[in-house]
Amino acid sequence: MSEVAFPIKDLTRRKLQTSLVIVGLTISTAATVFLTIFGENLGFEIAFVTGGKLTAGFSSIFSRFIIVVDLLNIVAGAVIVSFLVSIMMSERVRDIGVMKATGCLRSTVLSYFLTELSIIVLTSCIIGTICGILANFACIHLLNALGFSIAQKPLNLWMILLIFITFVIISHVFGVRPIVKAIRVKPAEALSPLYSFGTIPELSRYSPSKLGFTFKMAYRSLLRRRLPTQQAIICLAAVLALVSVTIVGGIIANQTTQNYVRRAIGENVVLISYPDVSEQYVNFLSQFFEAKEIGSLNYLNPNYAISETLVSRLSIIPGVQKADPRLILVTMIYEVPGVIIDPERPDDPYTSVGDHRSSSALVLGINPESTISEWLILGRTLNETDLYSALIGDSLAMKSFDSPEVQGFRMLKQNFDIAGVCLDPLDNGDVVYVPFKALSKLVNQTVCNVLLLEIDPSNRSEVLSEIKEVCGTNLKVLELDGILGKHLSFLNLLWSSVMLLPLFSLVNATICLISYMILNITGQQREFGIMRAIGAKPNAVIKMIFTQALIVTLVSGAIGILAGFFVTFVFLIPDPVISYFTIILIVGWLLIALSCLSLSSLYPAVKTVKKSVASTLSQ
Repeated sequence: MSEVAFPIKDLTRRKLQTSLVIVGLTISTAATVFLTIFGENLGFEIAFVTGGKLTAGFSSIFSRFIIVVDLLNIVAGAVIVSFLVSIMMSERVRDIGVMKATGCLRSTVLSYFLTELSIIVLTSCIIGTICGILANFACIHLLNALGFSIAQKPLNLWMILLIFITFVIISHVFGVRPIVKAIRVKPAEALSPLYSFGTIPELSRYSPSKLGFTFKMAYRSLLRRRLPTQQAIICLAAVLALVSVTIVGGIIANQTTQNYVRRAIGENVVLISYPDVSEQYVNFLSQFFEAKEIGSLNYLNPNYAISETLVSRLSIIPGVQKADPRLILVTMIYEVPGVIIDPERPDDPYTSVGDHRSSSALVLGINPESTISEWLILGRTLNETDLYSALIGDSLAMKSFDSPEVQGFRMLKQNFDIAGVCLDPLDNGDVVYVPFKALSKLVNQTVCNVLLLEIDPSNRSEVLSEIKEVCGTNLKVLELDGILGKHLSFLNLLWSSVMLLPLFSLVNATICLISYMILNITGQQREFGIMRAIGAKPNAVIKMIFTQALIVTLVSGAIGILAGFFVTFVFLIPDPVISYFTIILIVGWLLIALSCLSLSSLYPAVKTVKKSVASTLSQ
């Protein structure tokens, strides 16, 4: 028989323990692989590379989320392996005592259990990697079936291999610690029926007896098994931190990114322009979620001009709340390097920042005081006194500038300062906003070619009817709420895909808690048998076991959820949008997660009380 055959046979004889470890590590590996390659297909990667469906700003939010969740998955996977292997070894201490008593060297025992660990880890990581890849294909297929054109990129085999190797190494490092600790137990202690791995005979003097007999007994039982209890709390806290980050971060990020889009596009907005320009403008908006071919068009053609008289007539229609005339064109912009002062170089404090890159961009002349857009801006917005200042889109800022706040650009033979960087889905972030008066002066056109009207939704049909009557048959009147809805649906689908992760993380937490409770119940079998022999009802035993699980869940939940909130609000989401509905939704999901986790302990509890008193006392 080979050296591997017997460990495999030994693991198959302990199906429950082996399966729990494999499932726990498989879920962590699959989630990490899925998030990473799914993000690459959408254009946001670990390196914050833009160029996919989303703008650089939105990609940055998703990328940051992927990095944090991937790191938490790795940490959770390592802690889960360490904890579950520790549970396994606590039940194998007697086997170790027999092996050492019969003359096996410590190195031989270590080699045997390391072989078992390697089998479990490699099996889990292989299955997890395959499941993550299949989940990616399934989500891409689903998004395409729902109408969002997303090309399936070739798999990044090097990234997948890196994730696989990372989980294999981390799992071995954390898994070997409980093995080494168990091997150090002396043969006499390991073979003693009174010895229990991780149990201490002494208890602290403090005991919360005022909270009732059941709570007191449950609390004392947990303290007696202090080492596995501490490990269980740490493990569950790590997994629940991951659960809270994905739940809290996913819900808040979904609402926040949707709010960014609403602010940029506007709600209850009507687009008025000539059909050719209208079609191009819609295509520019659709670049955020669907790659569309945008043909060339002479936007400055006099036939596309909208007269000031018509703008005035439309703006005074009852129900029109704001009129936003815009002059749009596509042109080249040229980066202008900036200069910063470096105090650490007193001899030559002036340092040049930037290069001489160029890029084609959608340029819009706007009146800052009347624009309907309320972008999320890094820097400052335009004001009425600005002339040669500009807002640039986030994607344009990332690919064409090193430090936009100290740089400028040249366009139409005129230099512009950069006032701020805005988060805007129009043309997928390759956009420039300049004052209308400055752009009209440069192109020698005083009227707009696009008009946006914000209307009162309460009498929408009447307002639209009057707008169409004033515009006539030449101009096209198009409501942008449909395009806005597609933006929101796309973001919602992306975050919904991510929101599946808490379910798998909750499975991991359940596995850890059930494993811990099985270990705890095994150590208390005779105690429960004696309780039932002297008259305790099965419900009393179930209540005590559930109380133990509840204490561990609440303590680890408090630690994990607080850590999850800290990570979410400090690292993940800038300018988060939090409504009362959001708070209720988050609290509801977290309570459901903790309730499901606590109730899972009823399975080993019910299984225990189903045994007869005689069989329980004989163990």
